[in-house]
Amino acid sequence: MGLRPGHCYCKNVNKRAYARPAKRVHRKNFVGGVPGLKIRQFHMGNGNKPYTHVVHYATKEKVQIRDNALEATRQGITRQLTKKLTNMNFYMKIRVYPQFFLRENKQAQGAHADRIQQGMSQCPFGKVVGRASRVRAGQKIFSVLVDEQYTKFVKELLEKNNSKFPCQMKVIIEKNHDTLKSVGTVKKRRRLMMKEAADAEAATAAAAAAPAKGAAPAKGAAPAKGAAPAKGAAPAKGAAPAKGAAPAKGAAPAKGAAPAKKK
Repeated sequence: MGLRPGHCYCKNVNKRAYARPAKRVHRKNFVGGVPGLKIRQFHMGNGNKPYTHVVHYATKEKVQIRDNALEATRQGITRQLTKKLTNMNFYMKIRVYPQFFLRENKQAQGAHADRIQQGMSQCPFGKVVGRASRVRAGQKIFSVLVDEQYTKFVKELLEKNNSKFPCQMKVIIEKNHDTLKSVGTVKKRRRLMMKEAADAEAATAAAAAAPAKGAAPAKGAAPAKGAAPAKGAAPAKGAAPAKGAAPAKGAAPAKGAAPAKKK
C-alpha cells in the first residue's frame, strides 16, 4: 500500500498536535512502534571552508512536510551539486527535523470486507505510519554555502525542486558574514577533531618546554657552553680570566704567572 495523500491529514497546523495522555499507566503516554527516519544525512559537503555566500530554501506558509519529501529533495540537490561543484566546494545542511508522527486507523477497503475491520471503537488513536515536520512561514528548510560565482546555479537548482513540497517555496541569498554561523552548528569529522586536539596539545607542550625569551638562568645553573658570563658577574671558581682582561683588585696572580712590574 502506497502513501496516503496529504489531504487525508489535518490541514489546520495552527493548533497544537493532538497527544494522548494516559491517566493510569503513564508509560503509555509515549507512542510506540515509530517507523525509521527516511532522511539519511543532515550535513553534506565540506564544512571547513570559508564560503562567501549562503543560499536558503524557505517556505512561504505554515505547513507539515513529510520526511520522504525532505529526503527526495536532499538527494536531488546533493546529486547536482556534487556533479557541478564537487564535494569540496559546497556545504549543505537540513535545518528541520521530522518530530511529528502521522497516525492512521487502517481499515479494509472493497466489497465484502466489513467483517475484517473493527471500526473506530477498538483503535481510535491509530497507528503511526510516518513522520513529518511542522514548519512556520518563512522558516529555512535547506541552507547551501557556496562562493559567489555559484549562487546563480544553486538558486536555479533549488527552484526546480518546488514541486516536491506541499507549499510554495522561496530562495534567499545572503552574504556569509559570520563564517558558517548562519546555518547553525557545522558537523566535523571525528578524525579531524582528534587531529586538531593533538596539534593543540603539541603546540602547548612545545611552548612550555622552550624557555622564555630574555629569562635569567636558574639559580646555581651553569652557563651554556661558550656563553659569555653575565655583566658584573664573578668568574667561576678556578676559571682562567678572559684574554687581555685585568685581574681583579687584590686578587692573587695565577699559578706560574710572572709578577706585574712596579711602576
